Amino acid sequence: MLSKTTVKLNKTICDRARRAAEAAGYSSLEEFIEHAVEKELPDHEQPASKEELARKLKGLGYLK
Repeated sequence: MLSKTTVKLNKTICDRARRAAEAAGYSSLEEFIEHAVEKELPDHEQPASKEELARKLKGLGYLK
């Protein structure tokens, strides 16, 4: 089982996220927020290796 932690959000942001989660069909606000964070993390993490970086750059069309 995965451990959980609590995060405090501004009420306005939380309300907006709850409405977006409902509109998008997520089963819960937590599921929506986890998905949003998972989508954003790769843009802010360092590649694990040079090979991974090369693969990403090829996928973006910078390398052949």
